[in-house]
Formats: sequence, structure tokens, C-alpha cells
Amino acid sequence: MSRESRILVVGVGGLGSPLLSTLGRSGVDRVTIVDEDLVEQSNLHRQTLYVESDVGRPKAATAALSLQRIRPELDVEVIEGRFVPNTALGLLKGHDLVIEGADNLATKFLVADAAALAGVPAVQAGVVRWSGWAWGSVPGEACLRCLFEDIPVGRIETCAAAGVVGPVVGVLGGLQAVLALRVLSGDSPRGELWHYDALKSSIRRTRVRQRTDCPLCRGEIRDLRVERYTAPCAA
Repeated sequence: MSRESRILVVGVGGLGSPLLSTLGRSGVDRVTIVDEDLVEQSNLHRQTLYVESDVGRPKAATAALSLQRIRPELDVEVIEGRFVPNTALGLLKGHDLVIEGADNLATKFLVADAAALAGVPAVQAGVVRWSGWAWGSVPGEACLRCLFEDIPVGRIETCAAAGVVGPVVGVLGGLQAVLALRVLSGDSPRGELWHYDALKSSIRRTRVRQRTDCPLCRGEIRDLRVERYTAPCAA
């Protein structure tokens, strides 16, 4: 793994906390954190970078301080804002990997599309209740749209309505860290999808192939139009 690698992490909540803590201890030296939220009391059971006294503080800056306590030499850049269509490609510049831990489907698809257009590998995940998935993709192989096609229309189970179990989010964040380290070490996940079910105590791995009709892989998505990214909470 190159010491010159820089990782962009979108979202430092339930998924971002364990993955950043793990990566910070695993030799990653340069990280950019993007998050616009403040730490809330309801976050603390699953967002392990924060403590009671952090409530009300910006997540991105607070996460950076926590990481530098873990490893003082860690180079952390903080961006207190959202990952949005008009800035996404600019944020990806200079980064070797993007890891997404957002709490909504719109951002998940935006990260996938932006990463593909920028030629940057992506590691993503989602959690609802007792189960979730983690996924790694690299340019030229299966993308998130090969897996889920598009943002669902209509009623879907969301984290806001169904909730998430703290340790389950921790497991998925750990799986993201594993996939990220594999990418940085040159071992491509090649469309590997990991599904974790806490109630069944199972982790299942499947390989997703490119869909011949995937608009992103076919080059039909050439820009990041705002109207393409609207969806409820999903992680």
C-alpha cells in the first residue's frame, strides 16, 4: 500500500466511524473527510469516533481530532459540507479511492457515478436494522448501477423508519475497511458484494457482473445532473 495514497471518505457516521478508526491504525496516512452534520446524542450508540462531550460539534472536524489522537501523524483534511453533484468531481481529484458511508440512497448513487466518471475506485455500504451490504468496485468493472440499477421509486424500508443496530453498522464499516485496504494494495474486489445478516450470524459473498444495459458502464451517464439524485434515507 502506497504511503502517498489519499482516501476521500463521504460521511463519518455509523459506517464512517469504524472504517476510519480501522484505516487510521492500518497504515493509511492521508484522508479527506466530507460531512456536513453535527454530532447528536442519538448517534453515539453507533458512531464510535464521538463521545458525549462532542454532541453539537461538527462531525468532520471532531472525527479528524479523534483520528489524530489515535495516530498523531495522520494527515486529515476536513470539508464541512455535502457531497453534491456540482462539486463531486472536484472533490475526487487527487484521491486514489472514495469510501461512502452516507445515510441516503441519493448520495450512494452520486458517489458511484462520480467515481466511475473520475476513474476512481469506490467502496460503499448500506445498513438497515440487522443486516447490510458492503461493496467494492473499480473502473471498468461492475458498478453500483449494475447491482441496484437506480434509486427506488415509492416506499422502501429506510434507516429513519426501521432503525439500525449499532454493532451491525460496525461490522459493515469493518468490511468496508477490508475492501479499501485490498484496493489500496492492488487487489481488486472485482465486483464483490458482501452481505451480513446478524440474525443468521452469516456473511455471504457474491460476485456481481456488469449488466449489458447498465447506463453508467455503457457511457450513457456523462454528467451529474442534480435531478438524477433524489431518494430517502437508506444506511
